[in-house]
Amino acid sequence: MTSLSEQPARATELRPTGRGASTQPRHSEVVTDSDLLVRCRRRDSEAWNELVSRYERLVYTVALRNGLGAEDAADVTQATFVALIDALDRLRDDEKLASWLMTVARRQAWRTRNLSRRTTPVEVTPDDVSDPFADWATTTALHDALSTLGGTCRELLLALYFEPEAPSYAEIAERFGRSIGGIGPLRGRCLDKLRVIMGEES
Repeated sequence: MTSLSEQPARATELRPTGRGASTQPRHSEVVTDSDLLVRCRRRDSEAWNELVSRYERLVYTVALRNGLGAEDAADVTQATFVALIDALDRLRDDEKLASWLMTVARRQAWRTRNLSRRTTPVEVTPDDVSDPFADWATTTALHDALSTLGGTCRELLLALYFEPEAPSYAEIAERFGRSIGGIGPLRGRCLDKLRVIMGEES
């Protein structure tokens, strides 16, 4: 996989930190995607690193679920964020960033998969050839709603439902500076808010 340091100068100033270097922002420091994008346009590398940390796992998962192996998925992740750098000044809706990234990652994954099929003889047809993102509209709407939700609720729901490590309530409580007994009720309130947002946008 080529390094982003080999990309144009603008990319080297705002390059992803890599999957292994991702860190979770503390809930008191959570900012919206729009805030981060505004800072990224000012060449704020700290904002870029936080943006990549927020979404690189999502982008990587999109690539995996579209039939790629780990190495190709990592390449697609890198290519997707390079595309974001190039498109920073052309994004139509900063709060739809999750949808934009998922769409770009999906297209990149399709190109990579199709190229591989043209260059590699296929002797065995996979049993499952269905599109794992067939319900794409629902997936996109969910991530858009999470972006609108923002704040602690967004970070809590992402941690509970989207992190592959599935952190325990104890780990979540420590991360957010809350008691273990308070995580369940907070989760319920956040889910209620998310349902309202999704109902309003449907």
